[in-house]
Amino acid sequence: MKTKVLIILIILIGLGVGGFLIWKNITAPEEQKTEEERAGKETESLPVDEKELVEIFKMPVTESSHFGFMHPQHSYPEAQNINVHWERPHPGPFIWDELQKDNGEYSWSFSDNYIKKSQGFNFNIIATIWPFADWDQKSCHSLEVCRGYGFEGLPPGPPDKLPIYRCKPCDMAAYSNFVKNLVERYDGDGLNDMPGLIYPIKYWEVLNEPEIQTKELTFFNGTPDEYFQILKITYNAVKAADPEAKVLHAGMAGTLKESLDFWKPVFAQGAGNYFDIASIHSIDADNEDFFAKEMEDFLKDYNLTKLIWITEAQYGKGGGGSYDKEDFAKLLIKSFTSAFANGVEKIFYVGLSAPTPGHPDAALIIQWGQKNPIYYSFKTLVEKIDYFESVERLAENQYKFTIVGKPVYVLWGVGTIPSEIAGLVKITDIKGDEREIDALLIALTDSPIFVETK
Repeated sequence: MKTKVLIILIILIGLGVGGFLIWKNITAPEEQKTEEERAGKETESLPVDEKELVEIFKMPVTESSHFGFMHPQHSYPEAQNINVHWERPHPGPFIWDELQKDNGEYSWSFSDNYIKKSQGFNFNIIATIWPFADWDQKSCHSLEVCRGYGFEGLPPGPPDKLPIYRCKPCDMAAYSNFVKNLVERYDGDGLNDMPGLIYPIKYWEVLNEPEIQTKELTFFNGTPDEYFQILKITYNAVKAADPEAKVLHAGMAGTLKESLDFWKPVFAQGAGNYFDIASIHSIDADNEDFFAKEMEDFLKDYNLTKLIWITEAQYGKGGGGSYDKEDFAKLLIKSFTSAFANGVEKIFYVGLSAPTPGHPDAALIIQWGQKNPIYYSFKTLVEKIDYFESVERLAENQYKFTIVGKPVYVLWGVGTIPSEIAGLVKITDIKGDEREIDALLIALTDSPIFVETK
């Protein structure tokens, strides 16, 4: 059936039918696909040339996209509607205990199944590596000391669970071999790859928020020195398997003192030699740019210049207890814009669909598919500035993004508009409504607008 469809498509191309019709035929609505097709299994048996043709039309995103969601697996179609195609599964399926039940053979079905579903919706993945296997932990640790909390296999179940014991691996050589085999399976080099792999995984994050060690939530039981050892071993193993891959250190839980007290010793040992991209989180914090400037300053303290990704971003009661739904819609555009202007390359938003760890009005989608105002401001932001090549702060609350050589201005607040904006312009508000007016008539308010010149 797929071969016939491809033949028809080739004929249509020869007749000059537009790419839109080709795209529509290749990617039928999800409700018309079988579960196997949605999981991406249809590519496994295709000849190489046909598979390449499918990939050409199935990949609407490149690595230069600046937007992603954390664990969107329950709302992939909605994420597609917003045209976001990056995801950070959390915890995700890349767990040593799940993929190697003892120090022997690997079983990849847990991670393969997740990836097949993800790539069936055209998503690229940043993968979090969890260096925990209960069989390994038991070989050298007092297990009560290593007891972790949170994501322990409660509903909805895999991949939202982690092993119970979460100390540094006992057998670091075995762990290193696991990482090499894991990266090799998903690097897309044609050697020992997952059958049907379409989007290789090129970004690997080493654990998550290791500084959080409480009775409510503990991702890692260990010292800064032990995390440094894990980071170093993981980085070397990733690069040995795929020199082109990029490594992120574990997402830092903000830049407050409690977090930095853990991370300063890690960086003092030379952590900068063992990651390519810095990872920071902003959950339930009153911070206008998701800690972007603070993270840049922290890196400078160690003479480091690195790309910065905000791998968790969400608004909560701590930073927006007095905000209403409309306020969150405005805040999203302001904070994303400010973060990008402060050098952030990608931002992964946590609140695609409720429930989320943040304020319920900061979730894009709530019960029964109902959309909050922030949904439309997010969609508008992606439409207007994604794939930007540069961003410049012109004045307070005035920013200029350049996309394919053309400027898009994001403005709010008070004062006059930049002098370079003149003549008839297109104005888009946070809801996505557009109009054309003379630039002289623009009046700035607290609600951001997008301005495009003719």
